[in-house]
Amino acid sequence: MKGLYRIQSIILCFVGVGALFGGMLGITDPYGVSFGMSTELLKRGPFTSFLIPGLFLFIAIGLGHLAAFVFVKRRMKFHPYISGAAGCILMAWIMIQCYMLQSINILHVIFFMIGLAESGISLYMLVKLKQFPFS
Repeated sequence: MKGLYRIQSIILCFVGVGALFGGMLGITDPYGVSFGMSTELLKRGPFTSFLIPGLFLFIAIGLGHLAAFVFVKRRMKFHPYISGAAGCILMAWIMIQCYMLQSINILHVIFFMIGLAESGISLYMLVKLKQFPFS
């Protein structure tokens, strides 16, 4: 089980830090000039700039994953629920992003699989720690 904690911690930290940087780009440059993306990509969605998606990426994905990392690292009682929720939010983010962009690329697949792995590891931990569904 020690190895699962290490894997889960690495995943949570990797996604969290990456999302902080990605979210910060959307917040500081909402029209995508500095990172080479056009707001034309957003034409199918409800947003006219990258500000709101950047805020969501920074707060929900970035800070959410780092909070889950702290829960897992300290092995707090309900850490599998927190890390599982982070994985589900990541998968939902990717699916919504693919729908709004009307395209799927390899990074979408990779990050969806990362979210799936987070959720799977969390479910396994819940069962092993006898916390499923609650206790």
